[in-house]
Amino acid sequence: MEHLFLSLLVIIMIAALASGFPVAFALPGSAIISIGLAAFFGYLFEGDVSAYFATDGPIEWLTAGITNFRSNYWDVETDTLIAIPLFIFMGIMLQKSKIAGDQRNK
Repeated sequence: MEHLFLSLLVIIMIAALASGFPVAFALPGSAIISIGLAAFFGYLFEGDVSAYFATDGPIEWLTAGITNFRSNYWDVETDTLIAIPLFIFMGIMLQKSKIAGDQRNK
């Protein structure tokens, strides 16, 4: 039964991306929808929300997604990546002040 919800996840994801949703919303949104549908149909047909999950249940799957989100995107608080926005800011300031403009037209 997990294969059914996995294919449903892929179909929802493709439909969301094809309809124009941004990737940042289509990927986690399709995962949350498929987890919710698996829990709903497990409760509806089996009487247990974790019946159609290979391991654990829907709460654990959603919690794992939040934990993964925190570990991936909260690493930018380290000092290693602070140079990236500063270089972008420096490039924008050089462009706007015409210092880094095209010198061929003079």
